[in-house]
Amino acid sequence: MFCPECKSEFIQGITTCPACKVKLIDELPHEPEPEFVDYSELLATYNPADIAFLKSLFDSEGITYFFKGEHFMYVRPLADPVRLMVKTDQISKAVELLKDLKLSFTGINLDKFTKTK
Repeated sequence: MFCPECKSEFIQGITTCPACKVKLIDELPHEPEPEFVDYSELLATYNPADIAFLKSLFDSEGITYFFKGEHFMYVRPLADPVRLMVKTDQISKAVELLKDLKLSFTGINLDKFTKTK
């Protein structure tokens, strides 16, 4: 028996989840396979203020991203920069947002995304 809310499994005889207060079901529904998301590196920075600003900007624009090594930066500062990884099909939108931006300490190089052929 399984709780459809918290997905906990219970022994035979229990009919209601004690935490969620919902009726248990015999089997959990099959969950779909997660889709693969391709990310590309857009920039690198050592500055936590840049990271906070970029998070705010990208969250407000609905851009899918993550910062690779963000938490490691606090353990060993300046060892490696934090890398902004953006969903590959949203790179052009992200570059457009950043093109006139002056960030503090970045290894930013948008040339590979803005060159015209």
